[in-house]
Amino acid sequence: MARPAAIATVLVAALGAASPAIADPLGWRYEIMWGGFHAGDMAVTRDQQGEAVRTGMTIRTVGLFDKLLRLRFAAEGGGRDIGSGELGSEHYQTRFRGRYQEQMLRVHYSGGEAVTVLDEVLAVFAPPPEDDEPAPAVPPEAKKGVRDPLTNVSVVGRKARQAMAGDGPANFKVAGYDGRRAYDFDVAVKGARRLDIRGRGYDSIELAMVLRPVAGFKPRFQKMWSGAEYVVHLDPDSLLPLRIYTDSFAAATVINAVEPCRVAAEQCAPLLAAGEP
Repeated sequence: MARPAAIATVLVAALGAASPAIADPLGWRYEIMWGGFHAGDMAVTRDQQGEAVRTGMTIRTVGLFDKLLRLRFAAEGGGRDIGSGELGSEHYQTRFRGRYQEQMLRVHYSGGEAVTVLDEVLAVFAPPPEDDEPAPAVPPEAKKGVRDPLTNVSVVGRKARQAMAGDGPANFKVAGYDGRRAYDFDVAVKGARRLDIRGRGYDSIELAMVLRPVAGFKPRFQKMWSGAEYVVHLDPDSLLPLRIYTDSFAAATVINAVEPCRVAAEQCAPLLAAGEP
């Protein structure tokens, strides 16, 4: 299974969900399945006040996967409507806990460039593996013209709606930088599809997305993630995904929305289960 940081990279590309039966929910709780096993829980919430768009996200592993990875990931992306339906990023913050350490990262986006303003290790639990290697630095040019991963959630949805209405291209690219890695997604809008999740039918817009690493990836992860393919089904009303599927790795990964979430992401899918330290 891919490492936690790599998992998070994929998930934040286009996450959130909505049910046709519920008007404009703040977000959804998800179930992450890997190779047929319940690997984790996730929640994504989005709030828009005027021109400001805030997206929150949490991921935690469960069961056997939790014993192996101990992943706890919380993130917030802040964006702003800059006119003509376009969104620009303002900030992105993550708090990440794995088997070896807990760390916090904050990035500001201003003047078309991303700048890391906080990168701090909060706690160390164990030494890293002996074969661990530092990730290569991201060059300044790869930090220009990018958005944070969670603001790209809304960008993908808006562009998909435009394509379905005939007002925009059916193929486009979104560029992201998360403070450690720069990467693009090539997106193709495939059209309207009927989707079944746990016996319930949903209308959706089907997207095909391909990950293109740009900078900041360790060589083995560069090879692993380059060209990884995802099928994403968006709700046509909220423009947020109902399902994400990929079989580009050792086993199929399926992320399904399971129930609406009208509270903060950490309340909808808590990072810590009851009784955990």
